[in-house]
Order: sequence, then structure tokens, then C-alpha cells
Amino acid sequence: MYIIEAKTILTPQNGLNIYRGSTDRCLVQPVYAKTARVERPDEVGIKPDADVLLENSLRKKRSRGMLSVGGMADPYNAIEEEEGIMRRCLRVMDRYDFGVAIQTRYPLMLRDLDILKELAKKTKVVVTIPLPTLQTEHFRLIEGELGVSDRIALIDGLAKAGIEMILQIDPVIPFVNASITSLGMLLQLAKEYHIRYIEHHDLKPQLRSGSREHFYQLLHERDPELEARLKERYGESENELVPEDQKELLRFLVDRTAQNSIVCDKKVIQDYRRRYENRTEGHQLSFEEIAF
Repeated sequence: MYIIEAKTILTPQNGLNIYRGSTDRCLVQPVYAKTARVERPDEVGIKPDADVLLENSLRKKRSRGMLSVGGMADPYNAIEEEEGIMRRCLRVMDRYDFGVAIQTRYPLMLRDLDILKELAKKTKVVVTIPLPTLQTEHFRLIEGELGVSDRIALIDGLAKAGIEMILQIDPVIPFVNASITSLGMLLQLAKEYHIRYIEHHDLKPQLRSGSREHFYQLLHERDPELEARLKERYGESENELVPEDQKELLRFLVDRTAQNSIVCDKKVIQDYRRRYENRTEGHQLSFEEIAF
């Protein structure tokens, strides 16, 4: 772990990055641009004064809007349990009535339900939860030490608290979870928990420089035969691992989501995630309408 010295905390698009890097060993990890200046790629960077910087930023804004958390690193990673930076930032959002879109894999988020529920009374709180499959063996292959039961516990806790969720079916790996069976189980879960939105990234993982090496290194440790099969089918430099039956899988997903009134259109989901809701006055603002 290392300290990131920062003078500001929000990106121009209102992205809030508290941490940098990952504490888990998922096969597919975000790729950080060169401009992100990741000094130590094998460690997690933290911004211990993120809540102070956030308050300084929100105090200067002339109107409220949505904040986005989790783009650079999961805000509920293993370090957050001790540091509590995300919890302090949520308190700041609550004081200034800013909505938030959070992406996380970790049930630690349930620790903060007290703040999230209060914030959701005033504005939008939406949580994107990546869930590649419900099949335990495949889940362990893709996400390492993280457990599918923990992910379901997170979904269950948020649903009981009335927090809106977006289910992100990602990553979908050929020869692993790229199947009608896997998608069907996830759709049934979404239906049971009344999840109205599903993201799918066209059911193909993106493996760019950096993430590709990470992917095959972990796959070599976990399943060398699958590693060889993927390299034989796609080569070692392919940026996208497109399942052979991708079109059939997408048709199945689109048809079944429509039948169950679940939205999977990328643009509609992006617009929903970005649009601010003032639940005390009824006025709405998008990211683009926020004044700085």
C-alpha cells in the first residue's frame, strides 16, 4: 500500500477515485492509462484525505449531481475495511445531497447501508455489481478467492434495503461461462431480486496490453489446459475473446430480458446511471448539466 498525494479528488466527469489498484485476483482487471501514473502496479494506492478533498469540491458546486465511484478501483476492497475512506466520503455526499453510482464486488458495502439508505431518500443511489456466473467452479476460476455466496449476500442485502442495482454480466470467458445455462441462471437471479438493469459488454472480455498478460498469467496458474485452448483459438495478442456463439447468446439475453421487463440497452443504462434525481423536489440533473 502507498499514499497518493492529491490536490483534487473529482474527475471532469465527476468520477471519484479513492483507491488505485486491486486487492483481488480476478482474471480480467481494469487497464490504467499511462496518464494514471501507477507508480507501483502490484500495490494499492490510497487517498487517505479523499473525504476532505471531496467536501472541498462539493462545497464549490452551484448545483447537485451524480458522482461515480469504482472506475479505477473497487471502493470496498480489503483495505477499506480498516481505512473507512469510502464510508467517510458517503457521509460527505449525504451532507451535500449528491447522488452516487458505485461499482463493487464486495459485501463490505453492506456496512454502509445506514448512510446509503438515508442518501437514497433524497437522491439516487445505484450499485453496479459484476457477476460473471453463479456456477461455483467457474466463478472461482474467474474471480479467484472471491466467493459467489458473498456476491449473492451483497445483492440480497441491497435488495432488502431498497437500493437500486445494475447486474453486470462480466467477464464472459469462452469455454467457461459463455453458455445459455450460465446466462439463464443469472437472468433468474435478476428476476428474483427485481433487478431492472443488466449490462453485458457484448459478452466478450477486453484484453488490452497489461490486462492480457495478467489474464494469461493467472489462467496459467488456475487452468493451464484452458490457457492453451484459448491461445490456440484466439492467439496471444487478441484484444477480444469473442465466443463462437456470441450472436446466439446475445439473442437469448436480449429476448429474455425483454420478456421480463429488464433493460439491457447500453445507452439507456448509461443515461440512467448519469441522471441525478432530487427526490425532495423532483428536479433532475445529468452529469453534463452539473455546474463547476
